[in-house]
Amino acid sequence: MRLVKPYDKILTTDKTTCIMYSPRISGKSHALAQIVYIYANKYPDHDIVVTRANYNSLEDSLYNEILATADELGIQGFYNGLRSPLRIKTRKGNTIYFKGIGGADYSRSKGFKGKKPISLIICDETQQLKDEQSLRQAVATFIRSVDAEINSRVILAGNPEMVKAHWWNAYCRKYRYAGVYEFIDANYHCVWKYLSSVTREEIENERKYNPLMYKFLYLGELDELAGGAYGQFKRDRHYIPEADFYKEVRGEQLCYIIWGGDGAITHDSTGITPIGVFSNGRAYVLERFYYNPLETGIVLAPSQLTELILDYVEYMVKRYNIIRDGIGSVFYIDGAAADLITQLRYSIDSYHTVRGFTRKNIINNNSVVNNCFAKNMLKIVDYGGYFDYNKRQWVATSADTEPLIYQLESVTWKNYKLDPAIPNDYTDALTYGVNAYFENPDNLYLPERKGVYDD
Repeated sequence: MRLVKPYDKILTTDKTTCIMYSPRISGKSHALAQIVYIYANKYPDHDIVVTRANYNSLEDSLYNEILATADELGIQGFYNGLRSPLRIKTRKGNTIYFKGIGGADYSRSKGFKGKKPISLIICDETQQLKDEQSLRQAVATFIRSVDAEINSRVILAGNPEMVKAHWWNAYCRKYRYAGVYEFIDANYHCVWKYLSSVTREEIENERKYNPLMYKFLYLGELDELAGGAYGQFKRDRHYIPEADFYKEVRGEQLCYIIWGGDGAITHDSTGITPIGVFSNGRAYVLERFYYNPLETGIVLAPSQLTELILDYVEYMVKRYNIIRDGIGSVFYIDGAAADLITQLRYSIDSYHTVRGFTRKNIINNNSVVNNCFAKNMLKIVDYGGYFDYNKRQWVATSADTEPLIYQLESVTWKNYKLDPAIPNDYTDALTYGVNAYFENPDNLYLPERKGVYDD
């Protein structure tokens, strides 16, 4: 059996996990059915698991596709399709299990235990899962049974979502940069000769008369942050290299540093986003402080967090001559993190003012941040990474993996609130700092425009 390119890379790559991040009519389902047949034959002493968010959708999708592919190949009788529960027995003696992994319960799949080791795990329509955590929990359950002695594969197949901030789009951007997974990029061009004349005509009509939808549906191209809470943020405009930052502030004086902060209450992350306000009114987000307990596995006490933050502030004070040059320095920390605010007030140099941010109106606060981006008044400096004050080491990043940028492009609205399923600790910190200064319309609209401002 020959797989259409680029799906053949699944059989040759040295990476265990492959991601099919492809638009509609790209041949994903047929390729997956072919891979199932290949693995069922190649590893008869191993089982296969096929998952999807909604269990009830599995029969109408890959279950039927797998059976139909066998008929196309002229190998009737190789599969024996069974229901209640949904599964397929093969003539080789192995089993293809079909499992639902969506829903509110992250531990839904924990009870799975097959009779044989697993050679292949497929997650179909991955974008339909509610968040990345659902995917991680499911993979963690099944991966325990994967046989590391063979060329086992974990395949995550999903369509791009129209909302660029959707977790699946963000997940693929992040791991594409990391380079740890094999990405299978396909579209209708790969299977053009197999498409019916009706399908070809419909694609051509979309290309001619609805080019934006054509790009999304058939090429998987995303242009805007539709639905994103920070839709006015554009990385090519507002996330600038450090060299450009120095050019833009040349001849300007740093007047204030406003440290927006969101402190962890339970398992949340802690972020400090210092906003440097210059004499021309323009603001830049300087070196950030990040601590994510989900990565370290340790929830630090406010006193421990404060020690890390003090090291960070000491570095920033020296770097920007904050105290020496009399630069105004005010912390605005989420008022809910009362313990952290108290610890900072007690421990930090009295030169700095520490306040709780309590003027929370999610819609209005978010609007101020979007106004700043829209008017090109706020930019984020790309330092190529950040210093991890817990591990005491530098962490290199790209625009796809920098924590603040990642959240700016991921956070979405849900029922007139920020979607609680999507982490927003760092964007919250930015929002508090921005509102502390730009909530005053004079600071946003009245500074004399100079050089780097838009006309």
